[in-house]
Amino acid sequence: MRGHAGGAQRETERTVPTTATVPQDDLQPWLAALPAAPAVFQLHGQDPTQAPYIAKTANLRRRMQRLLTPAHPGSKRLNLAGRIARLDYSLTGSVFEESLILLRTHWRWYGAGAVKRLHLRAPALLRMSVENRYPRVYATSRLSLRALPAFFGPFASRVSAERFLDEALNLFHLRRCVPDLEPDPKFPGCVYSEMKMCLAPCYEGCTDERYTEEVQRVGEFLRTRGGSELQMLK
Repeated sequence: MRGHAGGAQRETERTVPTTATVPQDDLQPWLAALPAAPAVFQLHGQDPTQAPYIAKTANLRRRMQRLLTPAHPGSKRLNLAGRIARLDYSLTGSVFEESLILLRTHWRWYGAGAVKRLHLRAPALLRMSVENRYPRVYATSRLSLRALPAFFGPFASRVSAERFLDEALNLFHLRRCVPDLEPDPKFPGCVYSEMKMCLAPCYEGCTDERYTEEVQRVGEFLRTRGGSELQMLK
C-alpha cells in the first residue's frame, strides 16, 4: 500500500509544473540549476494574460540556454532573451507522458484549438456498417458516438487499419464492395465471389440468415481480437 501511495504522489509531483522566475541580469547560475532532462515547458512573457510559448525538449537546460541567452548577430533561430519573466516546466519520463502533458498544457490555454496547434489527427478505426441490409466493415477516421459499439481499434494509421482489414476478411466471406446492395440474380458478381471469398449477396448467392451469421462471426472476431476464432480451434 505504501508503494502505491508513493507512486501516486510522484505522479502528482510530475504533472504539477515547476515554476521558476527568470532573472534579467545574472542568467548563468539560474541556467546551471535547471535539470538537464526531458521536459515540457512554458515560457511566460511580461504580460500574464498572454499565452506562453509552449514546447517540449530532450534537455531543458540546453534548450533554455539557446532560447534565453542573447543570440549571435545575424542568427535566425528563435531567441527570447530579455522577453521572458517566468518558466514553468514538467519533467517527463517517457514519450507518452511527454505527449500527454503537452496536450494538457495546450488545452489549458487554447481549448479545442489545441488539436489544430498540435496537428493531431483522428485515429484510424474499423467500423461495422449496419445501415445497409448487408453490413460490411471498412476503415474510417470519423467517429460517431451513436454508432460507438460498431467501431474497433484504434490503429496506428489508415494504412495499417486497411492492411489488417484486408488480411482479416480473408478468413471470412463478408462482402467488400462499397455500394449499398439491392440483390439482383442477374448481377454477374465480382472477383471475390468468383474466388469464393464472399457469400455474394449481390446476386442472392446466400440467404439473409446465412449472411447475418457471417456478420455476427466477423463482429465477434473483432470484439475479441481474434479470440473467438482461436476458441473454435481448441
